[in-house]
Amino acid sequence: MEPDGFATSPQGCEGERMRLRYLIVDSNQQIRFVRREQIEAFWRGRSRVTDLGCNDLRELRLVSVVCDRRLVPQRIYLLRIGLTDGYFTRGNYRTLRRFTLREHVTLREAFQHHSEGWPIDFFTQLAVALDVPRAMLDIPFGVGGPLLIAAALRISPKHAMRYLR
Repeated sequence: MEPDGFATSPQGCEGERMRLRYLIVDSNQQIRFVRREQIEAFWRGRSRVTDLGCNDLRELRLVSVVCDRRLVPQRIYLLRIGLTDGYFTRGNYRTLRRFTLREHVTLREAFQHHSEGWPIDFFTQLAVALDVPRAMLDIPFGVGGPLLIAAALRISPKHAMRYLR
């Protein structure tokens, strides 16, 4: 079993196991870790966003960071997840899934939506949370990550890790 906040993926590009760390923007606009189990319960609609320390019942801002085995960040993914009364519902899932369909949303529109609304000191907070120098966050950056892949492919977030290479 992995430590809190981690999910181990299959072999990475360099043949080493990659680890996924989840972070959220909480009610105080602070970036902080959440355990994988908490995200999975939230994803399945079994917990409310307030259980994660967020008071915004309309949206969760989630950061997924793929790290190597030494916990050095390799990729960063941003995702804004729409909610219904603090829960991630089937309707919210369908909306998120639409963000993966090019006939509904262009890549530019998806990136613009998911990259807005983050703390102005995002990279500083993320570096502190990950306990790395700010310069180590000059890495590939994108939208989505395992939850968006899971929605697109209709698989579990854990299984979606194999697509984050």
